[in-house]
Amino acid sequence: MARLLYNIFLHTLVPPFLAAYYLPRITLGGKYRRSLAGKLGRLPRDFDPERLPRPRIWFHAVSVGEAVALRPMMTALKELMPHASCVVSTGTETGQDKAREIMPDVDGFFYLPLDFPATVNPVVRKVEPDLFVLMETELWPNLVNSLKLRGAVIALANGRISDRSFPRYIRFKPLFASTLKAIDLFLMSSELDAERITQMGAAAQKVRVTGNTKFDAALGQTDPDMEPRMRARLEIGPEAMTLVAGSTHPGEDEIVLRAYEAARAVFPELVLILAPRHVERARDLVTLVESMRLGPPFLQSSAENGEKRDGRKVIIVDQMGELFQIFSLASVVFMGGSLARKGGQNILEPAACGKPVLFGPSMEDFREARDILVRAGAGIEVQTGRDLSRRIVEALSNPEHMRAVGMRARTELLKHAGSARRNAQWLVELLESHGEAVRGAARP
Repeated sequence: MARLLYNIFLHTLVPPFLAAYYLPRITLGGKYRRSLAGKLGRLPRDFDPERLPRPRIWFHAVSVGEAVALRPMMTALKELMPHASCVVSTGTETGQDKAREIMPDVDGFFYLPLDFPATVNPVVRKVEPDLFVLMETELWPNLVNSLKLRGAVIALANGRISDRSFPRYIRFKPLFASTLKAIDLFLMSSELDAERITQMGAAAQKVRVTGNTKFDAALGQTDPDMEPRMRARLEIGPEAMTLVAGSTHPGEDEIVLRAYEAARAVFPELVLILAPRHVERARDLVTLVESMRLGPPFLQSSAENGEKRDGRKVIIVDQMGELFQIFSLASVVFMGGSLARKGGQNILEPAACGKPVLFGPSMEDFREARDILVRAGAGIEVQTGRDLSRRIVEALSNPEHMRAVGMRARTELLKHAGSARRNAQWLVELLESHGEAVRGAARP
């Protein structure tokens, strides 16, 4: 009954919303053009899953963060089960680009179809996985039902229930009850996440706490060559003081620029690298920097075209996939989404580079990482723009102390590594324990 009501709602109210949301973005800005066919249930022409050997494992990572978290788990699983075929779906184009970049040995990539039976069922029938793995928490009732009807075993890995989404899940608990019942294994990031998923209706005997693979993902990206490479590209000397503001949202850019202006009054040569959460906002940030009379900014992509920075102090990142390497240049890092109350962004990446990390009070989406770094004295929470200015000046005034704080952050991450391997081991065990059921399942 719950799924029937879900489908009535889906077919009557959602299509007008989807049309209003997608059509202007597709026609005016070109966004979603690459993913539209996939969302409507079409697989890429060069992807033929029916020819892939078994066991066949389908991973879904909705966007960039989930794709990055998947990579170390995928590597560990392929080591444990090298004969398995692995395919990856994403929900966003940026997620797809990232997945293709960091997982070149995957057997196929495609977009997750919208959760209508007419779009989901043909894709499930063609891919026909033995194991389906959701990264973090995306509960799609029709997708899960279709997979279960075709005999797949289903797992949720790196499971996380955010502070913002948990009340909604509880409010609509009856709707998700059958979906949760169909999932065979829940690999949760923390004890709190495990408690929440059981309150939502998951059977306690199916729930395991395995840690967060984002710790492994952040540590796995470190490369001793990336710092000198980025310094040469952006003409930033090894002694230069550099503030990196990563993944900022609208409203935070002004706060960061005012904090930078105040810090530059004390440290005139301070360089700011400003990386918006969505790179399409880069041109707007150029206008903002110029309006605040902070000098002409330098676009990171200009360095790729051979243009010299010529002493410009504000660098705006306008390319995807470079932020982790840019963290290696930082004297201190501020991570966005935390003063704009967006739930925060990934503070593990600068910590993995051994950098002191500042962030605002809104860190609901990364509470575990925040708590770990704060307890170790390796992460610093700021409450306001003025507080951010003060903390930046303090950090730059005590470079040796800040280097020690940064190394403490990296040490804490190392203590929490190993989740990717644990998740992979549980997935292999799940697949093997259901082997007879998978091989004998009816596949209409």
